[in-house]
Amino acid sequence: MKRLAKYFLQGVLVLLPITLTIYIVIWVFNLTDNILGQYYFMFLGVKIHGLGLLTTIALITLVGILSNWFVSRSLIDYIDRLFGSMPLVKLIYGIIKDTMNALVGSRSSFSKVVMVRLPGNEQIKLLGFVTAEEIEWLNNKDLVAVYILQSMQWAGFTILVPKDSIEFLDVSADRALQFIVSAGMTGAQAGTNGKRD
Repeated sequence: MKRLAKYFLQGVLVLLPITLTIYIVIWVFNLTDNILGQYYFMFLGVKIHGLGLLTTIALITLVGILSNWFVSRSLIDYIDRLFGSMPLVKLIYGIIKDTMNALVGSRSSFSKVVMVRLPGNEQIKLLGFVTAEEIEWLNNKDLVAVYILQSMQWAGFTILVPKDSIEFLDVSADRALQFIVSAGMTGAQAGTNGKRD
């Protein structure tokens, strides 16, 4: 009986990640596909799976291409100024835009992985990401902003630490994110190849 229970548990450990991953992928596919797919169905009377998703991807790519043109850039700047003049909208828009640029922008703030030495016990260290190396507006040139991501979730907190209390790691941000979010269970082979200046 114990052996059957062990096999059952092993089956759950194998199937659960596979099942959840497939479920999430299908859910995201259906959600994205239905954004524009419903309009195809209204006009054509036939539901073609994937057409809405392909159209959404094409439109997003087109916006990306147009955003590099002068006329389109001027329009985006106008929208930035418009949203920036509305008190509550300014806050929401600013946070979303800055967060997206930090995560996937051309100068991602999550590209520099560091270890932070804790005061009082330098043997205990935290993994984090440098999000700002220049914060002179706080009247302290010796501090850097480090984002510490919490495990098993996407919440975290920002700490300001002296520059000599951090060690830059030659580790990809993807591996570090995997390692932190999974509480050290995934990405354990990331390792470090030394310091990065």
